[in-house]
Amino acid sequence: MRIGIIAEGKSDVAVITNVLKGTVNIDTSDVSPLLPELEYDETDLYKMRTEQFSNWTLVKKNCKDREKFNMFFNLVDEEKYIVIQIDTAERFKTGYEITSPDKPRTDFKNYSENLRNNVIEKINSWLDNQYSDKLFYAVTIEETEAWILPLYDNFSQDTSKINTPKEKLFSILDKKFSKKQKNKILKNDNKYQQYLQLSKALSKSNFLNAAKQKNKSLDLFCNSLTKLT
Repeated sequence: MRIGIIAEGKSDVAVITNVLKGTVNIDTSDVSPLLPELEYDETDLYKMRTEQFSNWTLVKKNCKDREKFNMFFNLVDEEKYIVIQIDTAERFKTGYEITSPDKPRTDFKNYSENLRNNVIEKINSWLDNQYSDKLFYAVTIEETEAWILPLYDNFSQDTSKINTPKEKLFSILDKKFSKKQKNKILKNDNKYQQYLQLSKALSKSNFLNAAKQKNKSLDLFCNSLTKLT
């Protein structure tokens, strides 16, 4: 089995790779990052036009032109699936425009599920409803960092409640990490390697199961993968 990933950024690819390990016990060598291509560095990205650098627009573009989908599914005769990752932080942007339910103060289960379903519907419209039996949707609410936060703090509520989970995560890590960890991990310019380390615990089923209790969108993604186990 081979699983391709189309995601907004290298950090998202890293987190999803660890979640796949923890859920379906897949080897890293069987995971194919289709977007972004990991050989591109940050300098390459800065040279791109603004609209190309906007990560959700790249996900949309690849869904609409389907070139990477067709190449991946037609390349090798084996069981293959694609995970599409997109977050909801920019859901109000022109061209994305997701109908968003009101954000509650406490219970985020229905909120996360309804918003996730709206995003999946939008993705499928970009794809003209193709490949539906071969897709999994990693809809991260608000950002992928919300999936990592439960690993580093004991939150009383769903981490989707936090509007800026990336900012929150690095604030916690700055206080929690030693100087050595900060130099090794937090100052690592390779975002894929940085987030692979930060989310490594999600590759272990016990830590993943605990994190799922604190983030409904992570739980929904993991549950969708059960047909692969």
